Amino acid sequence: MSRAPLLRAIKTPLVWVWNQVYWRGLRALAHVRAVAGGRVERCSVCGKIRPMLYYRRIIPKRLVELWGLSPRQAVALAHKESDFCSACGAKLRARRIARLLLALYPVGGTGSTTRAASLRAWSRDPAIRQLRVAEINRVDGLHEALVGLPNFEATDYIPGAAPGAVVDGVRNEDLCRLTYPDASFDLIVTSETLEHVPDLGKALTEIHRVLAPGGRHVFTAPVAPWEPKTFPRARLRADGEVEHITAPVHHPAGDSGYLVFTELGMDFPDVLRATGFQTTVCYGPVRDEDLAQVYVCFKPMS
Repeated sequence: MSRAPLLRAIKTPLVWVWNQVYWRGLRALAHVRAVAGGRVERCSVCGKIRPMLYYRRIIPKRLVELWGLSPRQAVALAHKESDFCSACGAKLRARRIARLLLALYPVGGTGSTTRAASLRAWSRDPAIRQLRVAEINRVDGLHEALVGLPNFEATDYIPGAAPGAVVDGVRNEDLCRLTYPDASFDLIVTSETLEHVPDLGKALTEIHRVLAPGGRHVFTAPVAPWEPKTFPRARLRADGEVEHITAPVHHPAGDSGYLVFTELGMDFPDVLRATGFQTTVCYGPVRDEDLAQVYVCFKPMS
């Protein structure tokens, strides 16, 4: 056997072994840093006390460059998109949504103030299982805890599929033209989605429409503390082509991924209220050190 075929034969297993060693090493280092940094806590999704694993490299340099992030903002964004629970894998923004759901919806029936210990325990409560819940675009970490609810709808946007069609077991929904009837849900959950829809106002109007009176939209969105006003970065023309108004930015890679149609500024709560919502911003103000806020939009009873 010549040398070249032999090298090719051993290359694949060697690359696999190298990748395994590399990623296991990174994970071990993240464990050490989490413990040393005091990032050991009870996960609001799975309920286990575990180190929360931070990975700075999850935010590419190109995204930092195109979006104009400062070093402090880049670190905050990396925490938002990592700080993974080492037991269930839920990242910080998913865990914060879960923590808020536990506070907003006590278990034990009418009049109870008891909070479930985790979202997984929460989803087994008889009263919670009466809620009509929609997850519009999969939220990793949350999805696995919510999927067992009897009145749960999970959707994703599938380009080219008909609205409401089911493709490979996944229902296609466009936030700008939802196929659900009015007042279909008590709770809608989204995460890092609104900035990617071509028409933010229409998407918010649709969410408002399909929520029942008294219902809530609980979500995260990338609000930029360096931008005072929300503004469009791109628009979808009548012919279906994208027109760029400012330099294009995509998530998560900067040059590739999902195009950002709307840059969300510090006036974002006003944008939400203009749709008819009562808005609450949780986990404090948006600032350079913390970009993982959770928003609650409440649809009034009348």
